[in-house]
Amino acid sequence: MTVKNKVNNKIISHLKDKEVRKIYKNFEKFLKDREINSFTVSLSGGPDSLALAYFSKCFQLINNKKVYYVHIDHKIRKNSTKEAKDLKNLVKKFNINCEIFSWQKKKKIRSTQENARIARYSLLEKFCKRKKINSLLLAHHKDDVHENFFIRMLRGSGIRGLTSFSSKCTTINKNLIGYRPFLDITKKILLKVTNNVFGYYINDPSNSNNEFLRIRIRNLLTNLRSEGFDEKKFNLTYCNLHSANETLEYYSDQNITNNTNYLSKKSKGTIVINFNFFKQPNEIVLRSLSSLISKINKKYYYPRGKTVLRKIFEIRDNSFKKTTLGGCIIERVNDTMLIYPENIK
Repeated sequence: MTVKNKVNNKIISHLKDKEVRKIYKNFEKFLKDREINSFTVSLSGGPDSLALAYFSKCFQLINNKKVYYVHIDHKIRKNSTKEAKDLKNLVKKFNINCEIFSWQKKKKIRSTQENARIARYSLLEKFCKRKKINSLLLAHHKDDVHENFFIRMLRGSGIRGLTSFSSKCTTINKNLIGYRPFLDITKKILLKVTNNVFGYYINDPSNSNNEFLRIRIRNLLTNLRSEGFDEKKFNLTYCNLHSANETLEYYSDQNITNNTNYLSKKSKGTIVINFNFFKQPNEIVLRSLSSLISKINKKYYYPRGKTVLRKIFEIRDNSFKKTTLGGCIIERVNDTMLIYPENIK
């Protein structure tokens, strides 16, 4: 038996554990139900992403599928490049070929977690496009759902923002979908899998730095649990909000269907909006307009709700003529509005 086969057999042998096998079976079903065959794994080196890498490798071996593993070195931390090399060498022992890409930051761009996140997705998009891959697996888990909820609450988000992690798939661009197969699994369980399989993970020091809002929220949730935080009630509230969000999305889609049209095939994405579009309730207009902007500028994230709402009030005014929003221009032409890319030629 070759060394490679021995390693592969050792990887599969961890599935003998009842808990690990159950997670894998659900993971495999998740992929097969969505007809996901080839995909890219976003590998940060944390315990959750290494668990994702492990189950992806099992799927790759058992089903003979093509899987890519990518790590983005943001170069924000002093030791990030060394950690990236250590990660590459570690997973190589498990027959996982991890490709590393570095964030070539421009001087005028600040090294913040948000900018690093945007850079990470940009590099992952480019990689997937080059490999003709349309599925990106992300290691977000149950704890992330809770943390994201409270972060969005502190920022004054609406229902869509509060439930933004409730979906196991997210559109990154028209050719790439991000999938979150672990939203029902806690980080504690994923950490256990990673320790058993790899015995190693990158410990990001920012995870204990109270300067970051996410870490303060994490500590808050720990304190709430010690005070009897009832997760079942949280989940019930979250499900109710998710249901309300789906209803609003339905009426938002109806508003777009009934009150918009493309100007022409040669108009390079110009959309005509009739004024009934803006007569709907504010939340419906906000969602509809945000969706149109996201579609036109081909970005997976929406412009900030406060900004969009301010523009909606501006557009409804009889004196409105023209404005810019999220890389798009909105212009009044008689009794209709045109929306088109800001850089259209």
